[in-house]
Amino acid sequence: MVHRIFCYKLFLSLFLISDLCAQESILLRYKPRLQEAVYAYYSNSQTLFTNDSYQKNVESNSQAYLGLRTMKTLENGHLVQRVGVHAGNVMMNGQVFAHPSLGKYLEYVLAPWGAIPKAIGNSMQFKVRDLEMSFPKEPVSVGSSWTVTVPASITFPVKTEINYRVSSILGGLVILDAKLDIAEQKVVRNMNFTLKGSAQIIFNADEGLMVRNESNQFIEIKRAASGLERSTKMNVNSILELQF
Repeated sequence: MVHRIFCYKLFLSLFLISDLCAQESILLRYKPRLQEAVYAYYSNSQTLFTNDSYQKNVESNSQAYLGLRTMKTLENGHLVQRVGVHAGNVMMNGQVFAHPSLGKYLEYVLAPWGAIPKAIGNSMQFKVRDLEMSFPKEPVSVGSSWTVTVPASITFPVKTEINYRVSSILGGLVILDAKLDIAEQKVVRNMNFTLKGSAQIIFNADEGLMVRNESNQFIEIKRAASGLERSTKMNVNSILELQF
């Protein structure tokens, strides 16, 4: 009798554990939001310009409030999103300027799994990738990983591969780690480009939107001409966080 009770408890425990593990699997999809999502964005950058023996340091701080709104849902399920800067400023070497994207907007079509087929608008200052990312088509769980390849373009002539990994799931909140590493790639003749970055992202799977994105990036551009080496090195730390 005692043996049967023990076996029953063991079976029940294994069943509960397997059921819990099954619940840990979650499908990541963007969803329409009835009200505007307002994000606070903060960034700090340290830039070192070198021209042979000459060097110059430039420090820049930026803060802005971004509004993200779902304009409509198309018949195929894709979302028409609109993002713009409501308020913000940039401080450079102690001087304060209005944010360059103030009053501008970007409108784009977003698939539920994150692909962006097209974008229109009058702002080239925001990077939509800070707000949106691409998800796998199947559900994910802790330890799941995938790679998103962004092809080279006119504005960014280097192919980029971003690696994502699910580090934990807390209810409907999914915590992701993202990394990219471009090691001294030749862009054009006599110019090499390096980009290294990492980010921790919190995605609300219940509401279908990003809650927080904290990232660190290092960028280096080297150019050699007439026996002189010129370079630009930049460290950028930024936080994008949902306010309401």
